[in-house]
Amino acid sequence: MTDDQYPPAAVGLRERAREAEREGRWAEAEELFRQAVEAGDPVAAYHFGNGLADRGDDAGAETWYRRAAEQGVAAAAFEMGYLEESRGDQDEAERWYRRAADGGDRSGTLNLAALLENRGDLPAAMDLFRRAWELGSDKAAFNLGRLYDDGGEGDLATAAEWYERAADRGNAGAAYNLGHVRRDLGDTEAQVAAWRRAADLGEPKAAYSLAVEFRRQGDQESAATWLRRAVEEFGDATAAGVLAESYEGRGDRDLAVFWRNALYGLGTYSPRFEAFASQGSVAAIHQQDLLGEALGDGYVSFDVDERTLTTGGRTYHGVTLLGSFSDLDRTWLWAWANQHYGDDHPAVGPLRAIREYGRDHDLPELTIGCLNLSGFPQPHQAATTMAIAAGALLGGNGVHSVRINDGRGSVYFHLDDPELPVAAYDPIKAAGLVMRAVEVFPSDHRRVVRGLIAHYGGMIAEAPDVIQGRFPEGHTLTVGFTSDGLVKAITSER
Repeated sequence: MTDDQYPPAAVGLRERAREAEREGRWAEAEELFRQAVEAGDPVAAYHFGNGLADRGDDAGAETWYRRAAEQGVAAAAFEMGYLEESRGDQDEAERWYRRAADGGDRSGTLNLAALLENRGDLPAAMDLFRRAWELGSDKAAFNLGRLYDDGGEGDLATAAEWYERAADRGNAGAAYNLGHVRRDLGDTEAQVAAWRRAADLGEPKAAYSLAVEFRRQGDQESAATWLRRAVEEFGDATAAGVLAESYEGRGDRDLAVFWRNALYGLGTYSPRFEAFASQGSVAAIHQQDLLGEALGDGYVSFDVDERTLTTGGRTYHGVTLLGSFSDLDRTWLWAWANQHYGDDHPAVGPLRAIREYGRDHDLPELTIGCLNLSGFPQPHQAATTMAIAAGALLGGNGVHSVRINDGRGSVYFHLDDPELPVAAYDPIKAAGLVMRAVEVFPSDHRRVVRGLIAHYGGMIAEAPDVIQGRFPEGHTLTVGFTSDGLVKAITSER
């Protein structure tokens, strides 16, 4: 059906209703939808049903879906079929799905095919899957591939054709199954190519399958790369265990512990991340102090799409969304791994620099999409420390967090706005900043001090019990250490 079949005035009311809904004026939208239906536009009833469903009014949604479906709106017939199927009434579901399919609805055609397959009517199901494919359903092609495949015992050549078609439309599961078919046909190179494609499309099992295949071929380097991707991108616990065993076998117990706990509850950072973060800790703390003073502690609002953060009556630009921490499950989620954003969002794109740095320097905290931090004594603080250390790679003005979900989580932003201050070496604050930094990273005080001097462009002179830095502005920082490497005295001269 097209809008030409309905009275123009009714269609106009429907479009006004949809605009009002998009702009958050639901009461107005509701009245306009009703008027549109009464004026002769059943499609308005379908959209009204969608609006009610979005607001949790399932009974109201069903009333309007039914009204639209009975007047020939195929998409509404699908919704009715889905409702009846969820209630267990297969006969009513079939009746509505057939009306949806007869009206050219892709989802109704697909679900009718699946229903008939479950009943054992494969010829009819396959005909409907073909119709759904012609209507644009990649899932239909996947299902045709699966039926021809028949667990590796069927028509593999035809199965491969249908899996290929589905994969061409972005179906990750089809690309993965295609790899199995290629293997069954004896083409290992095509098998690996299909699984690479599946992993790039987001199929969770593909990365680990590639790791297993490369290990079988004796290519340990490629196997390790895909094990890392299996954990970093898909949270594969089996892959994490294999990585842990691998590091254990090399005698690297710290990294073995990290990978073993990465998905179940980290209690420490990896050794390389600890070194990276501690080296930049003094400068990062100093920058955070300046940012905190500039922003204050008032109410904060943000617009991720516009990359802005507003507080104290001022709006700052250049905002990058780093990620979020949940107090409920104590996990950190990098923004690139958040299904609501992804790599291509303008406020997330800058994080590619962080991920690339993490890959280049083997810092898994910067490459694993979701980290369970529940093993830390203070998981929220661990997330904050990690975000600040990573944010320093972007330059700019530091990291600011905002509580979300009624205080059950926090979202972290990096700011890069010329209106905000950038820290320079401060000889008056240097001693206090060093002591704060070694409290956060107590394992190597000397690294903390070296990192401070290097960050601000100082020349380092080092002896067993002292490190001295001379800065371009003529300032000198001298730090004395105990025999076991702890800071014992700091002198800052101007």
